[in-house]
Amino acid sequence: MQGLELARRYYAAHRDELLAPWPAYRGRIAAGLVGPGSECFGHDDESSRDHDFGPGFCLWLSDEDYVAIGADLQAAYEQLPADFEGFPPRQPGARSGKRVGVFAIPDFYGRFLGAPQLPVNDADWLQIPEPLLATATNGAVFEDASGRFSEWRMRVLAYYPAQALRRKLAQAVAGMAQSGQYNLPRALRRDAMPTATLCLAEFIRNTCLAAHVLSRRFAPPDKWLHRNLLGLPRLPGLHAELDALVRAPIDQSSEAIERICASVLQELVFQGFTRGGDAFLEAHVDRILGQTRGVQA
Repeated sequence: MQGLELARRYYAAHRDELLAPWPAYRGRIAAGLVGPGSECFGHDDESSRDHDFGPGFCLWLSDEDYVAIGADLQAAYEQLPADFEGFPPRQPGARSGKRVGVFAIPDFYGRFLGAPQLPVNDADWLQIPEPLLATATNGAVFEDASGRFSEWRMRVLAYYPAQALRRKLAQAVAGMAQSGQYNLPRALRRDAMPTATLCLAEFIRNTCLAAHVLSRRFAPPDKWLHRNLLGLPRLPGLHAELDALVRAPIDQSSEAIERICASVLQELVFQGFTRGGDAFLEAHVDRILGQTRGVQA
């Protein structure tokens, strides 16, 4: 059983007894599991259960409700059975912070957005590290009758504003070109293998970032970046292509890199960010940004 399903079943089993003392607030309390941790991204496995895994869920309240009942509800939550269906209690890591329990909605989102309010403009969006945006919107909401928590969630999930999106995409595509199509072959010709390895890693990272933008999905932390490709609606073969790329000898990587760049270019053309032509992705950056020689396209 993965963590999200465990949390859903744990909440269903204990919801009524937990919330019984507060019937007037029942319809205003949202529940689910969102935040840091592989289980919230759906990537947990046997290896990830050594910390911060086990029965638990989040309860989200408005500021006024949190002031009124937050402390008492948290105390009641802490009295729930710590183990469930054969799974032992959660074992928090030394620097895990609070991942389950009772939260005020603005404070919960403020941990990831940097402020207890939603981004307003491009600058607000771009200053938030993308993995934090992914963390703020992962997981699942089990119940939210009032819609207050989900309103925040859906507004963030609506993704970057148009020009911020273009900037993120242009950065990733330029990074693919510089690391994979330009710097890697030069490093191999010089027999600079550590540099070549760094270039290959940077190419893979930027390719994953580009795929996330093209799918309008926030990229998670790097350790889940490649695996997260499996759930994206665009470029469905990319996960396998990158896996094959790193398993082949690095001095034979150029052909695979060009195939991957061609696939990304095809998707860029399909979505209207550029036109076909030059196989070197750097040549398409200005058009992705909405500019051609400094003139609005």
